[in-house]
Amino acid sequence: MQREGFIRSLAVAAGLAPFVHAAPAFAAPDEAAIGREMFFQLRDDGDLLFDSPYYEHLNEVGSVIARTVKDRYPYPMQFYVIKGDSANSFSVPGGHVYVNEPLLALANNRDELGGVLAHETGHMLLHHVLRRMRNASVANTIGTILSIPAQILLGPLASIGAGYAIDTVGNAQNANLSRHIEAQADEEGARIMAASNELNPYGMIWFFEVMTKKYGDRGTFWLSDHPFSSARIADLKALFASDPQTFGKFHDSKAADDVYW
Repeated sequence: MQREGFIRSLAVAAGLAPFVHAAPAFAAPDEAAIGREMFFQLRDDGDLLFDSPYYEHLNEVGSVIARTVKDRYPYPMQFYVIKGDSANSFSVPGGHVYVNEPLLALANNRDELGGVLAHETGHMLLHHVLRRMRNASVANTIGTILSIPAQILLGPLASIGAGYAIDTVGNAQNANLSRHIEAQADEEGARIMAASNELNPYGMIWFFEVMTKKYGDRGTFWLSDHPFSSARIADLKALFASDPQTFGKFHDSKAADDVYW
């Protein structure tokens, strides 16, 4: 998929295409419309894979995430396999989570894949894309505005994928805000996993370790506004230790070495 097409489609769905002529305030984008537009764009570009053998695993774990958040998000969660050369995932408002086959191949078990899906779902529950759109200054250039959704859709587990990476656009403030958003999605994702009563939140850490082993602590294509994997792992461990009521029943067990499928 072409990077420009991805950003342009999201902008159109969000009502931002004519932004250069818009008034200082604009209506909040429709999450369902954004999700539909991106689905059609990916489908029409041939990036969606409808017959991937990984759907068995994706749907199995995705259904756990969907059940867990069904009372917290107004749109049904849907999980899709897409093309890609490097491990990548991203979420689009409206309940759409996209994961490519290289990432699915790296996930050894339900808990590791659950960490990916829970993180992306966390972005949606916290409405990160829409919040960044609303907070965008009118003084920003149209290019910067259109880059905001793409930066957020590229979650920390997704940012390795060069195909979806965008050119550096943010200043230090934007980078710090992005890191804060990613940390929020990590925490929310861990809490989703714990609430599922089926997935071990340590799976998120295990998958960061898998990604670090393959791509390095930051990875060749990691964006500058995303934290290092080691920092993210440390933050998650601190979270687990600080909230034993939620996470105390889970352990960093040898399950990390298990291959469930």
